[in-house]
Amino acid sequence: MDAGRRAIAYDSPMFRRTILAWLLALASSGLLACSGGASGGAGGVAGTGGQGGTTSTPEFEAFTWQVEVPDVRRERLCAEAAAPDDASDTTFIDCQVEGASFSTGEPTANDQIVVLAYNILRGFEVDAQLEMIRSGIDFPVPDILLLSEVDRGCARTDFRNIAREYAEALGYYYVYATEFLELPGDRGPSGPYDPPVCEHGNAIVSRYPLGNVRQIRHAQNRSWYMPPGTPNPDEPRLGGRIAIAADAKIGTRLVRIYVLHLESTLSTLDIRDAQAEEIAADSEGLSYPTIAGGDFNTFFYFDDLDKGIVKEPAVESFIDRGYADAHQDLDLVDRYTSADPFDMVIDLIFTRNLEVVDAGRCPPERCASLSDHLPVFVEVRGVLGD
Repeated sequence: MDAGRRAIAYDSPMFRRTILAWLLALASSGLLACSGGASGGAGGVAGTGGQGGTTSTPEFEAFTWQVEVPDVRRERLCAEAAAPDDASDTTFIDCQVEGASFSTGEPTANDQIVVLAYNILRGFEVDAQLEMIRSGIDFPVPDILLLSEVDRGCARTDFRNIAREYAEALGYYYVYATEFLELPGDRGPSGPYDPPVCEHGNAIVSRYPLGNVRQIRHAQNRSWYMPPGTPNPDEPRLGGRIAIAADAKIGTRLVRIYVLHLESTLSTLDIRDAQAEEIAADSEGLSYPTIAGGDFNTFFYFDDLDKGIVKEPAVESFIDRGYADAHQDLDLVDRYTSADPFDMVIDLIFTRNLEVVDAGRCPPERCASLSDHLPVFVEVRGVLGD
């Protein structure tokens, strides 16, 4: 999601179905968009695509870790940041991937690892989030974190580089890619803007080295851009949804990792579903373990789980390719991860060629104040093979 925080509150099944019917009617009429009324239709049909269909384990091309500390108040990863309102394309922007290593030694190769997927709400509560994650109280300290809604150099989060701070606090590696250049809503016809243009995206933070890193700006996307002077702008942005694909090297073995943040507009569910299909297809034919997780914005998946049948296309794309919903054995009441605008199961982790040992979410009483999403985790076995 891309919306303000709400308290987690669990309502009756009858109430949820009433809300579901109402929202479906609004979505079909095109009147309702989750998280603001950003204008614009689908973007073009070309992105920074993947290399799916691989039938063998690729060579590990290690990411080139950046040594210098970036000045995120002024250094931008996207070319369009220099003159955002002159961009030739408001959706398919040209951005570099950032990454650094804070690892102090060769990590132990374990057959069992923990993966956490977390929409961190820009990083407003980054210090408290890290304290919760490092405590190991509600779940083991994760080996790999799949983060969405990550700010980089934004005034609203005190010009911090949130992904980098996660990696530094944990002593891990990280890669970050920009979904959106966030534009001031009240900007005039030209810059410099105050507050300045900043970046917002996804990240993988890993105990293990990362390589074969790609940002996949989805081929099906929508524009969130609103020109200067638009009345009552909500989230004026350049860019569109992306996923990051990377291989984590654990000993001599690879595990393919995807972090996703799918489209959050109820009136364009077809775009969200196409984005899920694109990533599921990207991993088709991989011969080594695969994990995909993040904020899927599967608004109505709770209804599938309640009825015991999967109809949500964004989920079907992964299930049809041999993935398992890592939390499939949990009761529905233990799966809700967001309550905006109603209780939903939208933060998901899918695994393939791995055994799920444990899975869950952070309890609302501990984590509801840290983001408008609850983090979900999975502990898997079989990383090192036979």
